[in-house]
Formats: sequence, C-alpha cells, structure tokens
Amino acid sequence: MDRNETWLSNFSSAASSFARGGVGLQEVLTGLILTLIDLVTLLGNSIVFLCPVVEKRLRTVTYMFIMSLATADFLVACLVMPFSIIYEVTGMWLFGKLFCKVWISFDVMFCTASIVTLCFISLDRYCSVVTPYHYSRRMSRGRCIVMTCTVWVYSSLISFLPVMQGWNEIPGVDFDAGRECIFVTNWVFAIVASALAFFLPFTVMCSMYFFIYRASRLKATRIMSQTLEIHYHPNSKRQNHLQLENKATRTISIIISVFVLCWLPYFVLNVWLAARGTDSASTVLLGTFKIITWLGYCNSTINPLLYAFLNRDFQRALKKLLICRHRSQLSSHSFITDLTSFNNSTSVSLCLGNKGGMWSKSRPHFLKRHHSAVRTVI
Repeated sequence: MDRNETWLSNFSSAASSFARGGVGLQEVLTGLILTLIDLVTLLGNSIVFLCPVVEKRLRTVTYMFIMSLATADFLVACLVMPFSIIYEVTGMWLFGKLFCKVWISFDVMFCTASIVTLCFISLDRYCSVVTPYHYSRRMSRGRCIVMTCTVWVYSSLISFLPVMQGWNEIPGVDFDAGRECIFVTNWVFAIVASALAFFLPFTVMCSMYFFIYRASRLKATRIMSQTLEIHYHPNSKRQNHLQLENKATRTISIIISVFVLCWLPYFVLNVWLAARGTDSASTVLLGTFKIITWLGYCNSTINPLLYAFLNRDFQRALKKLLICRHRSQLSSHSFITDLTSFNNSTSVSLCLGNKGGMWSKSRPHFLKRHHSAVRTVI
C-alpha cells in the first residue's frame, strides 16, 4: 500500500508540474529521438532471432553467442530504455526506490552480458582460426550452451547481488527516492565492478585477437580473395577457409571496436567520478554522463546493423524473410481470384444446365490451383 501511494503521489506531482509548465520543445525532441532509438533496437534484435529459422548456415556455434548478445540488447530495449526515456522527459523518477535498484541492476547486468559474450566470441574465433582441427571438440554445442549460461549467471552476480545489498552506496550520501534514481558508487565498487564487467574481458579479447592476427600473418601468402563469411564452420568442405576466417575475424573486430567506443567513455568517467568523490559532480558533468550512458545504450542498436551490412548470410536470411512475406501475400490474392472464378464458372454451368461438362472440367482445375496456393502459403 505504501509503495502504491508513493507511485500515485509521484505521478500526480509529475502531472501537476506538466500542467503548470507544460512540456518544453527540448523534452519533446529528446523523447522522440530516444523512442526512435528504442524502437529500432527492438526491431533489429528481433530480426536477429528470426534469421536462423530461414537460413540454415546461421545455425552455428558462433551464432549461438550472437543470439546471446542480441538477447542482452533486446532486454536493454525492453527493460532499460523505456524507463530511462520517461525519466529524461519528465525529469523525475516515478517508480519508487525499490524499482530504481532493480532498474539499475538490469542496466548493469545486460551491459556485462554483452561484453562477456563478446569475450567468448573472441575465444570461439581463436579456436576456429588457430586450432581449426580441434574446433569441433573444443567448441561443441553443449559446451557453448554451458558458456552462455555462465555469461548470464556471472552478469547477474555482478549486478543484482551488490546493488540490491547496497554495496555500491556511499555512507552519508543519499538521493530523493521520490524524484531521482541515481547510481551512486563508491570508489571500491566502481573499480572492482568496472574491472570485472569491462576491463578484464576487454583484455582477454585483445589478447585473443592479437594471437589470431599473428597466426593469420604467418599464412597470409596462402590466402586468396573470397566473399565474406562470418559464420564459417571448420568442418565445412569449402576451400580457402583461412581467408574466410580472417574476414570473419575482421568483422567481429569491428563489432567489438564499436562496443568499446560506445562503452569505454562510460566506464572511464564512472571510475573517475567515484575516485574524485561527489564534490566533482557538477551539472554539466552530470549532463555529459547521461549522454555517455545513452551512447552505451546505442551499442544495442548498432549491433544488428553491423550484422546486416557485414554478413552475407544475414543478408540472405533477410531476403528470404521478405520473399516469404511477399509470396504469402501473392498466394492469398491468388486464392481469392481462384475462388471468384470458381463461383462464376459454377453459376454459368448451372444456368446452362450443363451437369457434367463445365463442372467436371473446372472443379479439378480449381482444386489443383487451390492446393498449389496452400502449399505456397505453408
């Protein structure tokens, strides 16, 4: 009851403030831009889930990790971005202190899941390029499922456990839970959490890609130009597999580079603010921190776009999805046309008194086309 009363008072105070001052043009533009980012993120990551259904070449171990990455990005768009948009537009937190902690935990959890998943993708690329003959044994499907589950358990332990227990809080520093939702971090928590969630996995990724680059340079003279294949499996019989793996490595490197450019400013500024203390948090710095935070959220929007532009298997799956939708529309139209012509021919035959001629010819012809249309829809 107390929580419901708090929410009602927050909503009523927000409504009264809007009634007095109205919504400014800046708030409206901010809300529209952030909502567009949220919708694009939802659509892009939803397509990532649908593509393996129509394209068998995407059903690989590497794409299992990409599905995990898309899951984290999709949950950011569902559980993090909408509340952040409301917070930015209204200028006050409307959902209470308890949900504030849950919302912050979701934010930290999905960010950590994204970068740790990218770390495992680099390990997958390392095993595929450097030791291709042992790839199927080292990166089996069951082992990759265990690794994916480990990513999410690890991310939840870094986020929910310390935030809900209050290990990140600074003694004597609090905020108005009825109007604000601020992720207050002491310097110990900021350093440890940033190291576990970002800097340590990033170091592992850099090491893996350095070894991949060195192995590729040793065999560079044997490589011939070929089309980009990001989800190549070593057991395939295609030739020039090293060239395919090198291009796949460059593609994944672009994805990781974009991730680092989006999230590195956030972690650096977060650690710097925690080390300097709360006195260094000016209004301009807090505004900059909000922009940098949304820059990190935009990484969830960019990832599916990178797959679409750099992966031909993904492009092929998108074309199949569009063709299936187009064919279903054509089949529905053809079915309606056949039904109309069948009714017309039946009426004419009955009027002419033809009991066998036209009816016996038009019916099998209609049934044949009808079954063809049904098969096309299925």
